[in-house]
Amino acid sequence: MSIIILVLVVVVFSSKYIGPTGVSGAMAYAGSEYTLADFPEPFIKLNSEGIRTCVLIPSSSPHGPCGAANTMDTMGGVLIAYTLGVAMGRANITDKLSTSMESYSYISTYDAASAKATMQDVTSNLIVIGGPGVNQVAYYYNELRDAQWQKILPVVYERDAQGDYLYVQSSGSKYRIQRDGQGRISSDYGVIEILRDGVRYVLLAYGLGGEGTRVAAEALRDYSTMNLTGRAAIIRYSDSDGDGFLDTVSVVENVEAPKVTVEIYSDNACTVPLTSITWGSIEPGGSSTAVIYVKNLGDRSVRLYLNTQGWDPSDAAKYIRLSWNCTGTVLDPSRSIPALLTLNVLANATGVSDFSFQILITAEG
Repeated sequence: MSIIILVLVVVVFSSKYIGPTGVSGAMAYAGSEYTLADFPEPFIKLNSEGIRTCVLIPSSSPHGPCGAANTMDTMGGVLIAYTLGVAMGRANITDKLSTSMESYSYISTYDAASAKATMQDVTSNLIVIGGPGVNQVAYYYNELRDAQWQKILPVVYERDAQGDYLYVQSSGSKYRIQRDGQGRISSDYGVIEILRDGVRYVLLAYGLGGEGTRVAAEALRDYSTMNLTGRAAIIRYSDSDGDGFLDTVSVVENVEAPKVTVEIYSDNACTVPLTSITWGSIEPGGSSTAVIYVKNLGDRSVRLYLNTQGWDPSDAAKYIRLSWNCTGTVLDPSRSIPALLTLNVLANATGVSDFSFQILITAEG
């Protein structure tokens, strides 16, 4: 499954409170979803839906279908939470960061009879520490499949007769713990991967062994120098001098994000890329509409979704709602469809003058 996001940066000016509003200027550009190169965003920034971030630390007790976590998993979660806290402080962000022992929270549940994990929280951004063997949420995403029954994660945890390994679906690469002639571990591997799941983002960080999990967490701590890119990165922790101690960290493979294949236009012939939206004058309790045209330029069918983010000021999101008539619509290759956008201003809107926000049109396929 690839996910593509087109962003309309919409600036709407109002002369008094919410209404009447003036003409909205919009800049449309084709861009990809958040990738590892954007870390620590989007996990330190709330969007218009009030999404928060939860750091999920696995339990030290067995919790179906997972076993007990390693101390290294807990330390990795603490390290990542600390890193986000520092980044939030530097950016003067006052939003709270939540940490959770996932087996004792409302995040997920597991039904032993059906061997199925279910997500109870479907809106919070998640940072998941520990692999599918110890973290119920990691298990859920590792087994999650698309309509073609393909696993959706770019890197999945697998097991065969030779043992556990990380499998990169796009390249076919397999990574296993390696040992030297004396049976000592000479290489452990960790993975960091990011996934957009509906309105939220999920980041998983874990290793084949405890040391792999630790270096994955440390790579996120050192995100500014680790050159993390794309949807996933494989981290190797190796013994470079053969003394039996792991001492060298390197990124051995990145899984790049798919390129944008959907564009937005202002005309039904799809010849003029959308550059502005005029909402007109909207009083509290009123609404305005605009028609845009979405075309699939790629070679596979995609499903369309709408979201918003980047409200400035953030209070504007309390009073303004954007909707459309194409949620879940399947758009085939080379086809285009009109989409009706509706901007509603709540009757109790007050205290907001000029404001701006981003419209995200997501294509999943």
